[in-house]
Formats: sequence, structure tokens, C-alpha cells
Amino acid sequence: MTDKDEDRELAMVAARAAEIKAGLDAAYSMQELRRPLSTRCVHALIAATTAATGAKLTALSARVEQLEAGGVRYAGTWQRAMPYQKGTVVTSGGSMWVALRDTSEREKPGGAPDAWQLAAKAARPVVRAKAAGGNDDV
Repeated sequence: MTDKDEDRELAMVAARAAEIKAGLDAAYSMQELRRPLSTRCVHALIAATTAATGAKLTALSARVEQLEAGGVRYAGTWQRAMPYQKGTVVTSGGSMWVALRDTSEREKPGGAPDAWQLAAKAARPVVRAKAAGGNDDV
């Protein structure tokens, strides 16, 4: 099934769901409300729920596709005079940071916890002790 076929089918289901909802929203008497639901009515409710879920999934799929197309935006070393967009990755103090929201100038990673999240902590420098006897291998 192609994307066009899926879109067409989803549109048909959504139209049918709207039609069913309009029928369900009509005024009912107390006697009608006390009657058990018919199989057709249950199927209509399931169709309406399926259509709504399908529409939400289509929107979410489009959003995921858009996000995945962007990939990781590495902007290099953090610059205090630059604003950054949500999702941008920078390095600062040897650590890697991800912008949680659009940031303004001077919002430094580590200094604005609502703006930046630590993704990879800087490693401590390795201090090598000299072995006895002048051998540098430890």
C-alpha cells in the first residue's frame, strides 16, 4: 500500500468517523439511552476511535521523520555571543551539551540547567607517575 493509498484510506475513515460522531451526538431520549448498544453502534465507536488514533499516528510519523532527517546538529565549541536552537550539540569545558530549548546569548552550558543537558562528561586528565628506576612505562 502506498502513502497515497494510506492517506486516502485514512481520509475515508476520518470522514466516516465524523459522520458517526454526528449521529452519536444527536439528542436521544432516556428510553433510547437505556437500550443496549447494537453491534453496529459498537463497530461505529471502534471505527471512530481507530480513525482518531490513525490521524494521530500519521501526525507523529511525520514529526519523527522530520526529526530524523535533521540528524545531530553539532555547532562546535560553545560561543557566548551565539544563540542556539533546541537540539543543538556543543562542547564546553571538554564536555558535550545538548540544548533543551532555544537559548539566548550568554546562557552557558552548566550554568543554565533548564537550557542545557550534559550528554558526555569531560574526562579527568591522566596523571602518570614515574616508575622507580627512570622507566616511564606504568
